[in-house]
Amino acid sequence: MRKNFFDVKFDLKIVLFFVLFFMGAVVYFLVQFFNRVDCDTARFYVLSEHFQNTESIEFYDKTENANVWLWDFGDGSELDSRQHTFHIYKQPGKYMVSLTINGNCIHSKEVIITDNNSVNKQEMPTIIASRSITVGRPTYFRGIKEGGKTWEWSFGENSGVDDTSQNPVYTFEKAGEKIITLVSNGNFSSVARIAVYVHPKEIKKINPLDVATYEYEKEPEKFTLPKGKVQKDPLEDMLQYIPVASRTEAKKDTVIAVKKAPKISEDQFEILLLKVAEGSKVKDDFEEYLCGNFEIPVVKNGEDLLTFDQLCEIIKGKKIRIDAIRLNKDKKTNGVKGINISYKVKNMFIWIKD
Repeated sequence: MRKNFFDVKFDLKIVLFFVLFFMGAVVYFLVQFFNRVDCDTARFYVLSEHFQNTESIEFYDKTENANVWLWDFGDGSELDSRQHTFHIYKQPGKYMVSLTINGNCIHSKEVIITDNNSVNKQEMPTIIASRSITVGRPTYFRGIKEGGKTWEWSFGENSGVDDTSQNPVYTFEKAGEKIITLVSNGNFSSVARIAVYVHPKEIKKINPLDVATYEYEKEPEKFTLPKGKVQKDPLEDMLQYIPVASRTEAKKDTVIAVKKAPKISEDQFEILLLKVAEGSKVKDDFEEYLCGNFEIPVVKNGEDLLTFDQLCEIIKGKKIRIDAIRLNKDKKTNGVKGINISYKVKNMFIWIKD
């Protein structure tokens, strides 16, 4: 008797094998799907103060779901497989930096390295200072730059920025040679520098008293007491009738403590701005870092000058990619008092400057 096709019995082990294989394939597909990297939204950053040769330049990646990195710095050097790394270019020029993420997503960015011995004179601001500078006396400075909107002065006595006005007044505390630097519009590739000498404070000499030529108001004999018996001082009888003042508690000097803003790094500040663009954060979330001042100046993409309040309104609801950000903080309060930011907005399938 012939067996019917439907009467064929399947081996249970074979069925179980195919079921497990199918489930494993589904799990693998789901893992790959949720861990995929979108090359269009890859986020790797190149940061440097001047982008000059012999200077250490910072590279780091913040792409979601990335776990394997391979950096090619474009100068023939060895490849780097770290997420956060540094590199030094020996020669000035244009270099195409490429980052391969998870072995299949390649993202490139052009880096322009300038010669640290040459500076673009047209981009450099001009510093005008007083001719005679003395310790303890106000010294007047003036910055000149066509199109200059922001100013960062350093007077050589402290680390960091000393003043952010165009025409500052500074009082030096120590004598000697000082290097004055000025950065305009956040352009750290064209830093103006001048050397000045601060003279010590003048001390006028006082002529010593010459006893031989001293002229008395009256004859020396009249300064002596008359001869006779020792008499009681009448002041002693008066003092016993003067009441003793009650003891009062000494008042303590009240010192008003300066409220300091909490510390925040540029990376943390960048993350908060990205959340503002997404809509999960608002400008009020920055209040403690800005000491409540939302009108601090912001230089956007090296061209536009606006307030922090306006920046939050501009980026809200947009998909942005921040390429670089620099915070200028107040030394006393640690609050952010100025921002220099470069970012792009995604329009359709390309990133453009806002």
